[in-house]
Amino acid sequence: MIGWLKKESKILLISLIIGVLFASGVAAYTFAYAVTVQRSISENVIRFHVMAHSNSAEEQLLKEYVKTEILEEFSISLPNYIHETREKFTNMLPEFQAHAEKVIRRAGFDHEVTAKITHVFFPTTFYGNIAFPPGMYEAVQISIGDGNGENWWCLMFPPLCYVDMTATDESRNLLAEAISEEGLRLILHQEDSSPELVIRFRVVEWWQNARRE
Repeated sequence: MIGWLKKESKILLISLIIGVLFASGVAAYTFAYAVTVQRSISENVIRFHVMAHSNSAEEQLLKEYVKTEILEEFSISLPNYIHETREKFTNMLPEFQAHAEKVIRRAGFDHEVTAKITHVFFPTTFYGNIAFPPGMYEAVQISIGDGNGENWWCLMFPPLCYVDMTATDESRNLLAEAISEEGLRLILHQEDSSPELVIRFRVVEWWQNARRE
């Protein structure tokens, strides 16, 4: 009887160890996948991020006015590579700031403005029929006043601020040139009938949000 109990205990212990190792392996693979795919997207795009002073109706309208005027003023031809685009945007930051201040003064406000290139955590965001997973993204950021209001964003690289992202041919081509095939499939998963892609997106979403907490 004692020998049988020892044998069963050993089998149970081995089973538990195998289960823990398997679960650890799955978790490690899931984490690696989530980080790799999100990084393949985030490292190849630059967002344009406008932060309103507050959430009052007039401040939100001012935010919309600023982003529209900046995009119209600086609808420029961009380089083909992200490092060249980053350099160009860096050199243009004083121009972005000066124009935003001009627009704000014209609207009758006296808020200070800051313009910088920074890394910002964005939650899951939907743009047209494209969903971007949460995570840290590089952004040209315009902050109006306290910058405590709801923000607005688009993609400055690839230059999708100037493209209707529901016009899938052009937006897909621009994204396909910038990010990995897996990343592209992931952010377009809403158009795909495969449940597997939806699950993968949720995996990335869950891991990135967990890292943020």
